[in-house]
Amino acid sequence: MKPSVRLVAERAKVSHATVSRVLNNVDVRIAPETRLRVERIASEMGYQPNRNARALATGRTQSVALWATNLRSVYYGEYIHFIHEETLRHDYDLMVSGAKVPQYGVVGKDVTLDTSKLMSWPVDGIIAVDLPRATVPGMKGSLLGGIPFINVGGYVLESADYVQVDFTEPAIEAVQHLATVGCRRIAYLVPDWFEWFIPSDDPRLSGYKSVMAALGQEPEFIVSPNERREGVASVLAAYIEQHGCPDGIFCYNDEMAIGAFLELRKLGRRIPEDVALVGCDGIRESEYLHPPLTTIMPPLEEMCSVAWSFLMKRIQDPTLPLQAARLKARLEVRGSSQR
Repeated sequence: MKPSVRLVAERAKVSHATVSRVLNNVDVRIAPETRLRVERIASEMGYQPNRNARALATGRTQSVALWATNLRSVYYGEYIHFIHEETLRHDYDLMVSGAKVPQYGVVGKDVTLDTSKLMSWPVDGIIAVDLPRATVPGMKGSLLGGIPFINVGGYVLESADYVQVDFTEPAIEAVQHLATVGCRRIAYLVPDWFEWFIPSDDPRLSGYKSVMAALGQEPEFIVSPNERREGVASVLAAYIEQHGCPDGIFCYNDEMAIGAFLELRKLGRRIPEDVALVGCDGIRESEYLHPPLTTIMPPLEEMCSVAWSFLMKRIQDPTLPLQAARLKARLEVRGSSQR
């Protein structure tokens, strides 16, 4: 017979209501020894809670949604991994949804995110990753359609709970590092939604421009059709053919840096002797290049842990004041830029 709340209650010699409150983590006073006995017996019997019944009893589904614009990237896969670890530790389920952006951040035009599907899901909270500057329908403070909401990443909506990674100092340090190792022409490899970065004051862009100004060098921008590695090759080859090869390249992310790494090798350029290369994001693949890629490392595990803590507090009390944290990334110098 499939274990039920009634059978657990009979064996534990407590009421049906007590078992339900213990197993659904209802915030009521129950003697610690009773709680432990119910949990032990439920485990011994192999009891599996009915999610629908739990939702009716507690008003919660024990599930959260992770919402991101880019689900192909290795970098965002790390966010999914660390948030999933939090859900496992706290007995939650995780749903993942891609955010549809009709038109990506064109200057002077309104951009609205489609929240209709996300808000129809029966989740207790939403964690959004690197949402672009946009209108988010249904957003009121730290609630999206009444659902507790927190956003994390390099780009955040500061009107809602957030955990932001600060790339400012390491971006400056990265470009200064390239100059220190002798680079005379330092280019910035950036995706084609370049216009969006200027008004958004992207810290990587502003860091690059500030160091170039201090060095008395003209900025060079190599604009790729997207932020993926496969988009880099033809653009980089064409740029080098037309303008010659920079001896230092700072890349918007590690995906693009890996694409540049492979294309430079195809073109017969040595790394770092001919071209010193720096990425950003700290994805694990960056360690396995030869030489390994110098990169900016955001504290993703810590970010996800703090975000989870903020979200749980918001679920418990939707009226809390704004919760915010800024965590610093760090530059990790490796062989791709060491001369």
